[in-house]
Amino acid sequence: MKKIALFSLLFLSQFSQAGTWMTSFDEAKKMALATNKFILVDFWATWCGPCKQMDMDSWNNMEVNQVLDNYIQVKVDIDNNKDIANKYGIQLIPNMYIMDANGKVVYSFEGYHDANALKRELIKFAYSTSFLSNDLINYSKMKNYSTSTRVYMKYLDYSLLVDSEEAKNKLINLSVDYLNDAKKDLSKKDESYDEKKQKLDLLILFELAYEKKYEKVSKKISEMKESDILENNKNYYYFLKYVTAKALNSDDFAAIESKSKEIDGFDFYIDKANHILAKAD
Repeated sequence: MKKIALFSLLFLSQFSQAGTWMTSFDEAKKMALATNKFILVDFWATWCGPCKQMDMDSWNNMEVNQVLDNYIQVKVDIDNNKDIANKYGIQLIPNMYIMDANGKVVYSFEGYHDANALKRELIKFAYSTSFLSNDLINYSKMKNYSTSTRVYMKYLDYSLLVDSEEAKNKLINLSVDYLNDAKKDLSKKDESYDEKKQKLDLLILFELAYEKKYEKVSKKISEMKESDILENNKNYYYFLKYVTAKALNSDDFAAIESKSKEIDGFDFYIDKANHILAKAD
């Protein structure tokens, strides 16, 4: 029941303003944070014939508008917003990007789309982001190692709540973008550098676990010496050992399970592992 309740949070049924397009990308991000929605960015230009055709034939379609309710919609004129267009590498238009509230790319598609094709693309990510709300807001206020790693972990969990394999993979890819931010923000001058660097090395393997690449995770984790794992990182280390041993029906699973339960608060990671394994089935 808990999983069903979480899944129901993905779908939006309020703040319906179909056909309302913003023109400020920064304001769209703020609105996305406030309403727990992904952003739909339509990169276009006044001289773009296919863009105008989509305005007439596709964006005004009733069924498309119903799906648009689930997004914060913003039109970005590439001639008047060259900095944004360059940032996202826009070469061809029309070009549609689905992003999260921090401007991280979830999915993109380009070229003229009729109403049916457009609806098929948009419905793929017509989800609420309420599951990640606090972490996305904290990152937007202060981007650092801690806020980035938290969003990374939350997007991995979020990927378990979607049915589409394509959506799951895109959300995992998105999570990695935040982990890369954490790597960039970690300084060797940080007094906890060794601990945080080791945590990153372990968190990288979380991505593989969520992708069900258990044998690869098992090999990587076996290359790490248990005696080298710092106290604050033991929960991550044992989570990886636990989930892979259980997934691969390892002979030493019972021993790993017993050892992991000695760690305070490890029930949280047992639940996480079971959700991953249940989704895999």
